[in-house]
Amino acid sequence: MSEHNDLQRDLHMDMRLAEAYIPSQMYGETFDLRTALINGTIFPELYRPYPPRTAV
Repeated sequence: MSEHNDLQRDLHMDMRLAEAYIPSQMYGETFDLRTALINGTIFPELYRPYPPRTAV
């Protein structure tokens, strides 16, 4: 291994990898199956549609 690679490895040895954060979810109302397939989720609180595009 080259000296450059050894230096990079040593610099990153104490760094932590990414950690996922998943908040607790309360199960409540759900979409009907047809709406869930269209929206990509069964949970209304997780549905976040993109805003409509405006013509340029």
